[in-house]
Amino acid sequence: MANIEAIHRYIEGHEEEHIAKVQEFLRQPSISAENLGVRECAELLRHYYSELGCQEAELVPTEGHPGVWAYYDAGAEKTIVNYCMYDVQPVSGETWSSPPFEANIVTMPPFGKVVINRGAINSKGPYRAWLNALEAIIAVEGKLPVNIMFTAEGEEELGSPHLSQVVEKYRDRLKRADACFMCSASQDQDGKIRMSLGNKGIVYLELECSGNSWGRGPQQYDIHSSNKAIVDSPVWRLMQALSTMTSPDGNSILIDSYYDKVAPPSEEDLELIDRLVEVFDDSVWKEMYKVERWIGDEKGRELLMRYLYSTTLNIDGIWGGYTGPGTKTVLPHKVTCKIDTRLVPDQDSKDILPLVRAHLDKHGYSDIEVRTLAGYEWSKTSVKEPVVQAVLSVYEKYGIKPIIWPHTGGSVPMYLYSRPPLNLPICIGGLGHGGRAHSPDEYYVIEGNDRVAGLVKDEKSFVDILYAFANWPTVK
Repeated sequence: MANIEAIHRYIEGHEEEHIAKVQEFLRQPSISAENLGVRECAELLRHYYSELGCQEAELVPTEGHPGVWAYYDAGAEKTIVNYCMYDVQPVSGETWSSPPFEANIVTMPPFGKVVINRGAINSKGPYRAWLNALEAIIAVEGKLPVNIMFTAEGEEELGSPHLSQVVEKYRDRLKRADACFMCSASQDQDGKIRMSLGNKGIVYLELECSGNSWGRGPQQYDIHSSNKAIVDSPVWRLMQALSTMTSPDGNSILIDSYYDKVAPPSEEDLELIDRLVEVFDDSVWKEMYKVERWIGDEKGRELLMRYLYSTTLNIDGIWGGYTGPGTKTVLPHKVTCKIDTRLVPDQDSKDILPLVRAHLDKHGYSDIEVRTLAGYEWSKTSVKEPVVQAVLSVYEKYGIKPIIWPHTGGSVPMYLYSRPPLNLPICIGGLGHGGRAHSPDEYYVIEGNDRVAGLVKDEKSFVDILYAFANWPTVK
């Protein structure tokens, strides 16, 4: 029987060493969009897996940035897959109070010490804490209580375009695992935990209208805007095309067959929604997003149902011609638009491009080019799965009753693990807190308060989760 208290004491006694390891990982840049330090970070992560005692630890070549695979064989009855992203967002053009790759420790009320760095919370800080916890278990017990297959990617911030190549290489081995676990600092700044059992899918498209493809308007370059009197505008053409895709308020999609595969909430989903309604407070979101009113002025259950079960069509950005300071009177020869659509069960990402293409052709816009930039599917796991119940039991141990969501409105590439051919239940968990992901002064709490766990308690929770799952009754 493992001495979990001894492992906890080990973590307490090695706090400074563990903080230094978090800082080391954070200080290695890994900006995937700029190819800055990405391969070096992959090598560092491979080195961490080797130090942990993994019998296999190797870089996995892809058509993009490398993945990392490692395997720790504990000779245990159960095996988990552990996913991580090691890439981070760019920092150019941002103003930080502390340099974004120095991993400085500063005091940040209402907490004590935090580490500021790009990737501090999303998600290199918590991941290094997870590895610290695994090292502590091995130092005290000699081995881990489960076997672990580690899969890491360096392109999550690019939409995970090549993670499938990593998963496919080890598909037959991954299929033999019992569950997939993702470590996270899951507490908000008040210490509460929002636990999501899945996510929406996403397709990210780029639409382009040009005088060259249209055969009207400027053909090769922007021209003087006085010529608008006699020359057609690709910009106006794209605006008109976009306006056919939704109702005037932008909230209902008018593309034929777009909603055909949308599945109603399951019975389990509805039970979770009933509990969620009791604790959901939309004023927190209003404050966080600086939004005064929701679509249709909805609230409570209706708002939650719309948020979770609506497929969306969103314009992320439009550009063409001159957008700098002052005036420059031009008639643009080309305009580009990026849109994303969030997919709910049972929508399929491969259907979206043909539907959009068919819609544009039907309305006379066959010249407008449509390109898929990224896309992946929705993912769902039942709350009844042992890995989920194990994580919930640890939260209960720490006196926390999480708010459970059937899935989140965002998108992550978990379908590669949860759907065929792997069909693994997935759970994301762990104590701890951080914030300002993708923003200046991104942070991860090192020294918590009476509500939020610091690094030591965060690592202890990972230990507890691993043993809880290892000892959870096997369902036959």
